[in-house]
Amino acid sequence: MHAVGRMLVSRAQIAMFWGPEHRAFYNDAYRPTIGGKHPHALGQPAREHWVETWDVLGPLLDSVRATGEPYRGENHPFVLDRHGFLEDVYFDVSYDPIREADGSINGIFCIVSETTGRVLGERRLRALAELGGDLAEAADGAELGRAAARTLDRYRADVPFALVYLRDAAGRLALSGRSGLVAEGAGGADPTPLGEAATAVLTRVAGGGPAATAETADLLPDVPEGVAGQALVLPVTATNEPAGALVVGISTRLPLTEEYRTFCDLVAAQLSRAVGRQRAYEQERELRGQTIRRLSALADAAVAVNTARSTAEVVQVAARHAVGLAGAARVVVTAAGARYEADGGGAATAEPAVVLPLTGTAGEQLGELRVWAGDEDDAGPGRAALAQFARLIGVRLENAQLYEAEHRIASTLQHSLLPRSLPQLPGAVVASRYLPGSADVEVGGDWYDVIRPDGELVLVIGDVVGKGVRAAAAMGQLRNALRAYVLEGYDPGEALTRLNRLVCSAEQPSFATVVCLCYTPGRLRYASAGHPSPLLIRGDEVTLLHDRALGPPVGAVPAMTYRTVEGALATGSRLLLYTDGLIEDRELGIDAALGQLRADATRPGEHVSDLVDAVVARVAARPRRDDVAVLALEATEPHRFALRLPADPTRLSVLRKRLEDFLVAHRVGATDVFDLTVAVSEAAANAIEHPVDPAEPAIGVEVTIADDEVVATVRDTGRWREPTGAGFRGRGLALIRALGELSVSRTTEGTEVTLRRRLQG
Repeated sequence: MHAVGRMLVSRAQIAMFWGPEHRAFYNDAYRPTIGGKHPHALGQPAREHWVETWDVLGPLLDSVRATGEPYRGENHPFVLDRHGFLEDVYFDVSYDPIREADGSINGIFCIVSETTGRVLGERRLRALAELGGDLAEAADGAELGRAAARTLDRYRADVPFALVYLRDAAGRLALSGRSGLVAEGAGGADPTPLGEAATAVLTRVAGGGPAATAETADLLPDVPEGVAGQALVLPVTATNEPAGALVVGISTRLPLTEEYRTFCDLVAAQLSRAVGRQRAYEQERELRGQTIRRLSALADAAVAVNTARSTAEVVQVAARHAVGLAGAARVVVTAAGARYEADGGGAATAEPAVVLPLTGTAGEQLGELRVWAGDEDDAGPGRAALAQFARLIGVRLENAQLYEAEHRIASTLQHSLLPRSLPQLPGAVVASRYLPGSADVEVGGDWYDVIRPDGELVLVIGDVVGKGVRAAAAMGQLRNALRAYVLEGYDPGEALTRLNRLVCSAEQPSFATVVCLCYTPGRLRYASAGHPSPLLIRGDEVTLLHDRALGPPVGAVPAMTYRTVEGALATGSRLLLYTDGLIEDRELGIDAALGQLRADATRPGEHVSDLVDAVVARVAARPRRDDVAVLALEATEPHRFALRLPADPTRLSVLRKRLEDFLVAHRVGATDVFDLTVAVSEAAANAIEHPVDPAEPAIGVEVTIADDEVVATVRDTGRWREPTGAGFRGRGLALIRALGELSVSRTTEGTEVTLRRRLQG
């Protein structure tokens, strides 16, 4: 009865299988797991209502009942009929025996959590990553269809079959790849003619029409088992022009949800981008060949423009080369948000001699080339070369804008994989920064995380080897797995050991360096997997937290056991965790860059975020070939903080940030945090602005919290200036008094304002 009561009141998805027939009982939270089987399955033998998956579920239940050993499984696959069709689903499961008073086992307590969405999402993300990589390696347009088919054939659970139709050089629609039907990725002519209806749908979609559906039986000679009766027919475009169609088979073992449909659309979008890039490259190559044959100078200019990646770079390089190409006195190139003027010397005419639009491959005007004639104006070949050059600039501007759009998307994705806010702990202040690499658009594998189990703060920073969506996906998996191990209560060493075991068992192993550090006031426990040592900062002294490698990267040695190292962290000390992008400098070298980092870490700063600002300032101002992640922690007194600030109103932001971190760490409510921040900021602003002849240009602020009461004291060293009654500041004390209990002490040594506020329940 205790087990039944526990099951019924729990919000977790719980079922109980009782007796030798495993009769099923479950709570309301479990009902979505079985769908339409409720309420018929209640109290009935499990074999009758889980018949479709009994070959998996039955042995699990029998084993737990027979041996008394619990069973745990993550992302365990099952096949369930809960909505009128067989569905592939995944669960985290826990099966525990229920013992009678005499020790015998007469039931099984089952806690489940459905992970189908996560498993499908990660699988589809891998498919898209592999598809992007395989398409990028295709040598020509004919290879694109075969490459897409080879990739999709590895993911038949989502795409049972696919047909890739692309237009050839003559504009004819031809099957260039198919998956799920014959040898994987085979291309060439159709194995059998399409039905009349399917042909009409395919022609319409490939000609620029919207996505549609077609009967699977009209597409294939024999419909394989597990394939839905209708397939999606999705358009494939190249720079907004029709280029073909992608036929995607739908699995009957998966519901056609919005996520499933979005995945199919993304597959078609990946193929469209690849076709567009391939055709743009072919057009660009053809144009480059023509210009090389006409004029060697134009070839030099084309090479220079093609190396420029951003819009600003394209505009600058184009203007400089156009001067020499046309013998011009002055050239101005403009594009969206960019302008560059190049001076060729000599007298220029009042009006430009040549004005050429810079257009993309679709004919859209992206900018303008304006040329003022010089003394050696070449009205013949020079202007013809300029026209060719203008076309090349337009194509490159289009590519640059695509590059910049992808870079923005990559940056957004990078930040979405990082924590939106950092938890706080009494006795600790944390700050972070993430700078994406600026040298390419690929998503990096750097990450950080801050976790707050009961009474402690866990800091994690890591770097997955590699670039691109695959590295980002691996990063997300490692981050979530390590967070789960930490929340389960494993110490840093054991958490990394389990993470390494997980990575090494994956179908596609990855490698990553990681530091996991657990902090409780005054005490440190940490472990490292091949990651650069954090810096320990005590005033002007900066040392490495550990001076030798504590373990290899995760994924490198399957049987590796990582040990937990213990240490102390005194109040006022700081820790700086970072990824290698912070110290990778080709001009300085690693040792010199690490020395520069140590020097930057000793710069004075009242808040730990000042430390982060100081160490990233160098890399933020220059191009970065790698991402940079920084995480910093300062050990503070748990129930008190004190700041000494210069009498500068711009520094009040440091006070507000430190006060907010302190209050949030003590779980103070939002209303109290807002009111106290306003009141203390106002008192500090008065202390900065009002004193007459202060002994020193600084103020002191002290805040304590005890017994649900916050006491804040602000001190200055000047004589009191009576308020004039004019302006907002004349009402400052009244505002503070409205937000708490206020007392003011004025002496010849200065003024002390004390605010007391009882926290709301």
